[in-house]
Formats: sequence, structure tokens, C-alpha cells
Amino acid sequence: MEIKISGVDVDTGLDLCDGEEDIYLRVLRAFVNAIPEAIEKMRNVSAETLQNYAVNAHGIKSTSESIGAEGTRKAAKQLEAMARAGDLSGVLSQNEAFFKQTTDLVDNIRNFLEKYDS
Repeated sequence: MEIKISGVDVDTGLDLCDGEEDIYLRVLRAFVNAIPEAIEKMRNVSAETLQNYAVNAHGIKSTSESIGAEGTRKAAKQLEAMARAGDLSGVLSQNEAFFKQTTDLVDNIRNFLEKYDS
């Protein structure tokens, strides 16, 4: 079955896994399992939690890069930089859009994996 997932450059992700589809599928499964928890940790961001927010954004950035999800990687990178700089208003202005984008990506991957596994 061809791997096609909206929001993911599968060729890039496969290249990062040396073309090994089974490894790439494991990375996709790990992404789907880890990202919802990271998003939950980011939900109620405040000035006191900005540094933890930055750590979670960094994690999403890295894992997004590992699957070829460039749009999510870029958004996470920007949020991480704003959080590290203490820009709470900047984070808050983009937070909900980022959560939706990332949740949609997780759903797209999950839907693909369900079809793949059936």
C-alpha cells in the first residue's frame, strides 16, 4: 500500500529512515502515540509554564521533522522560539491554530495507519 498522508512529505520521512518502510511506519506510530500528550501539556500555557511549553514545542518540532511534516515543524519551531523569548502573547496568538494543525496531522496519520493495518 502506498503511503499518502495529508500534511506529510512521505518521501522525506522515508529518506530519513533510509527508505525502510517498516521503520518509517514505526516512527509514524510513535508520533501518533506521543503528540497528543505533548499538546495536552501545552494547553494551559502561562508566563510560569513558558519554558516547559518550549520543551514540548521542541519535541513536536523534532518528531514532526522525523516524519516529513514540514508545516507542523515550522509552526512548532516558531512557537518554541517565542516561548524561549518569553513572548506569551505571541504564543497565545498562535496556540489554538497550532493545536488544530497538529491534531489534524495526528488524525490523518492515525486514519492512514488504521487503513494500512486492516
